[in-house]
Amino acid sequence: MGKRKTVWLSDREIRLRFMLFAVIDEASVQGVPAQLLLNAHKLLRESPTEMQLRAALLDILDADEMFGFRFPPGSEADESMQTL
Repeated sequence: MGKRKTVWLSDREIRLRFMLFAVIDEASVQGVPAQLLLNAHKLLRESPTEMQLRAALLDILDADEMFGFRFPPGSEADESMQTL
């Protein structure tokens, strides 16, 4: 039987996953529509591409309820979000 090669996530993908999880958590408190959050949460359970993670982040952050959301200024997450 052949062995399957393990594909490890890059540091960037791991950071994006953690950022998406944090944004989902905050968005649920702020009252973002559940369907949007469920789609993003489902994406976390799969093997998304970097572009899919970024798109999910931007979709949630574009919701009216997330207006003004920001990670702590100067943090790595905040710097990453500024580049998105």
